[in-house]
This record gives sequence, C-alpha cells and structure tokens, in this order.
Amino acid sequence: GSSLWCGSWKLYWPDGTPLPHDQCPIALALKEQRPVRGMTALAERPDGTRVPFLAVPTPFFNAQGNLLGAVNMLVNLTDQEAKEEAARRYVAIVESSNDAIVAKDLNGIITAWNPGAERLFGYTADEAIGRSVTMLIPPDHADEEPMILARIRLGERVEHYETTRRRKDGSLVDVSLTVSPINDGRGKVVGASKIARDVTERRRAEDQRLLLLREMDHRAKNMLALASGLVNVSARNESTAA
Repeated sequence: GSSLWCGSWKLYWPDGTPLPHDQCPIALALKEQRPVRGMTALAERPDGTRVPFLAVPTPFFNAQGNLLGAVNMLVNLTDQEAKEEAARRYVAIVESSNDAIVAKDLNGIITAWNPGAERLFGYTADEAIGRSVTMLIPPDHADEEPMILARIRLGERVEHYETTRRRKDGSLVDVSLTVSPINDGRGKVVGASKIARDVTERRRAEDQRLLLLREMDHRAKNMLALASGLVNVSARNESTAA
C-alpha cells in the first residue's frame, strides 16, 4: 500500500547526485503514461556498491485504454562502462603518443591516423584516412607492404622492423615498425595497427660511433706501423753500431 515506485534501495543520476524515487524512469512511465527510453541511472546495493543500468519501462493498459501498471527492464551496464572506460583510455594513449600510430584495413587503406603520425609524416588525418598506406613507402621498399599484409592476414605480429618511409614533403625518415593484427568481435582479422618510431637520430649516432671506431682502428694501425718501423730502424742502427 505504499508508493515505492522502485525496488532499489537508493538511486543516483549518472553524475552521482541523488535521484528521487518519484523521478526514476518507471515513475515517469506511470505518471506520464508513456514508455521511457534511453534513461540511465545508478542503483545502490545494500553493500554500498553502485551499479549503472539502463531502464526500459513500458506502461500497459486495458481494452478501454485505462492504465493498469507498467513493466520495467533494467540492463546492467557495468561491463559496457568498463569497456567504454578502457576505450577512452586507449584513445587518450593513442592521441598523446609521440609515436605514429596508424590503422589500416587488409587492403592497406588507412582507417585511423593519430597526431604522432601527422608530426612524423606531415599528413593530417583528413589527408591520410582513406588513402593507401603505400603513399608512405619509397619505391625501393615497395615489396615490404605485401609481405607485411600477408603476415597480418595469418594473424602474425611484425615487431621492431627497421626500414625507411617517405614524408609528405618527399624526405625520407628511418623508422622502426611494429605491426599487429586487428580482430573483430569474432576473432577474425580485419586490419592492422602500425606503430612507427623515428629512429633517425639513433641511426645517425650509430653511424657516428662506427665511423669513430673505424677511425680509431685506422689510427691504431698507423701507430703500430710507426712503432714497428721505429723498432726496425733501431734494430738496424744497433746492428750497424755493432
């Protein structure tokens, strides 16, 4: 005989502010005699945990059109919110990454392009998305993309593959690539994500180190040759003096 409206102990709006029971979705459906759709809220359990849910209340009437009551269905959104939060975090990581992160389909058509890719290659997302990833590949590296796509179709991952790519202005950049398959909800490979890291400075430093080592080796050999020559001259002088 009491007007409870809802069986939940406590209700809250999605932002955490209290939701009066007489304003909850099924209360609105009964008061306004209409279905309520798309309304979400939080239900507090006796142990204090809060569960996000989607309410789908629907009023029902008799043959004369008089309101008899309403039936409600609550859809637990906990898993969905967890997935959405994970997706938001993933997007934040991708957007803030200094590395170029590019997604493409199995035909090599670019489907996603982060700010790091724009900084590295010079193309904006609008310029890159929808075009073939081969626009980044110099002619002398044209055989690499079919090889990478073939491995991706098999579900294989390509790790730390060092190569050269071409920027929008035509200049070349040394990169380290990691390419991973993208699967749909059924586990089927539908594309690939590619992370490209600029290794130009590292390669330049390695080249300088190798050049320095060669120079040191060359000078060491010269010094040894000079020392050997001095020893030979000294030996001849000692022989002459004797």
